[in-house]
Amino acid sequence: MRDIWDDGYSQSKKLKEEMVNDAEKKLGVKLPKSYIELCEMQNGGYLKYCDYPTSVPINWADDHVNVPEIYGIGKEGILSSDYYIEEWDLPKDILLLCGEGHWWVAFDYRNTKENPPIIYLDLEWGADTLIFELAPNFETFVNGLFIYEDEE
Repeated sequence: MRDIWDDGYSQSKKLKEEMVNDAEKKLGVKLPKSYIELCEMQNGGYLKYCDYPTSVPINWADDHVNVPEIYGIGKEGILSSDYYIEEWDLPKDILLLCGEGHWWVAFDYRNTKENPPIIYLDLEWGADTLIFELAPNFETFVNGLFIYEDEE
């Protein structure tokens, strides 16, 4: 697993095995091994590679989405998903990885309890919410992150 973290800022306490076990029990899902490994390096925070390519245009870009951070395993991280899912009327059985209310990146556990795809949700897409798959799994997602350089 490559180190994608921007130095110096961690959202949550240093990850311990009991935190992973408690989170999986509370959430009723199996967290991807690659996500756990990334959180062992740093348990959430800002990313140095903070963009992901997509062929689906969104409100502000035609070819990528911005992913400035990934939530860690803890109360300030993925365990706050239920609150935001209710607050923003998001689909059930997702686990938020990053977002700011009007858009989210999430694990999609709607059809599986382990190794979920990564999805993007854009709540400002007209009358409906735009939801599409970014990557088939977390490892593919992390390996696809890059630094977008504007050509202008």
